[in-house]
Amino acid sequence: MKKIVLSLFVLFCMVPVFADSAPITEEEAMQVEEFFDSYVESANNYRDDLTEKYADNAVIKRIVIKKDGSKQDVTIPIQRYFKELKSGQKTARLVRYKNRYINKKYSKISNGEYKITTTRIPFRDKTGLRAEFKIIETPDGLKISEELMETNVQRFLKEK
Repeated sequence: MKKIVLSLFVLFCMVPVFADSAPITEEEAMQVEEFFDSYVESANNYRDDLTEKYADNAVIKRIVIKKDGSKQDVTIPIQRYFKELKSGQKTARLVRYKNRYINKKYSKISNGEYKITTTRIPFRDKTGLRAEFKIIETPDGLKISEELMETNVQRFLKEK
């Protein structure tokens, strides 16, 4: 009886308590990392395939850090986001705007759903800002289903 109780205890302790703490296999982590690296490569090189890395109904969120230090959440419709990406590409390319991502952590939310937590270091930034991506498996491969980034760009507050 003690062996059964001990086995159940060990099994229970291995079950994740939080949804985003499900065990991720090394293979899954590598696939998510490869996908994320391809996303960063496309974004930093202004490639047209960047929009293909998002799910059709992806949610884009910005947490605007106001000048007084307070924060405000802004959700941007995906089609508007794509339009802004396209219109800002020329200027971004001229100034060679790029983001770097450090301290990346990959976790599994559920089967076919993953989370990347990272620090985004925008162009000419020294400290970095929080960023999170939810990635889902689709028939067309991995896609971003939710993107959340902190930003100091105040214009997002006016363009809801």
